[in-house]
Amino acid sequence: MKAAKTTFLLIVHAIILASTASFCPHFPQHTRIRRTPRPSLNLVTEQDVLALVEKAEELWAEAYEARKTANELSERAESLGKDAELSAATSARALKESISEKNIEEASNAQNLSLELGSLLDEVVEAERKADEIEEKAEEALRASEVALEQHLIDFPENA
Repeated sequence: MKAAKTTFLLIVHAIILASTASFCPHFPQHTRIRRTPRPSLNLVTEQDVLALVEKAEELWAEAYEARKTANELSERAESLGKDAELSAATSARALKESISEKNIEEASNAQNLSLELGSLLDEVVEAERKADEIEEKAEEALRASEVALEQHLIDFPENA
C-alpha cells in the first residue's frame, strides 16, 4: 500500500512539474520538456512562380527603358561631340588669322560646347551604369524564377 501511495505521489508530482514547466516562464529552464521542432514544409506554388516571372519581366522592361535612355544620351553626346570638334577647329583657325571679339566669342562657344559635352558624357556613363545594374537584377530575377519553376515541378509533379 505504501509503494502504491509513493508511486501515485511521484506521478502527481511529475504531472505538476510538467504542467508548471510548460506554463510558468519563471520555472527553471533545465526542467522544461524539450520538443524537437518540426521542419516547416514550404512548397513552391504556381502563384509563387508566376510572381517571380512577373518580377523578372518588370525588371527587363525597366532595363530596356534604361538602356534606351543611355543610347539616346550617347547619340546626343556623339552629335554634340562632332559639333564641339567642328566649332573648336573653326575657332582655332579664326584665332590664328586674327584676334577679334567675334573670334573670341566663337572660341568661347567652342569651349562651352566642350564643357557641355563633358557633362553629357557623365550622364551617359551614369545611365549605362544604371542600365547595367538593372539588367543584372533582371538576370537574378530570371534565375530565381527558373529555380522556383524547377522546385514547383518537384513539389507538384502532376503539373509537369
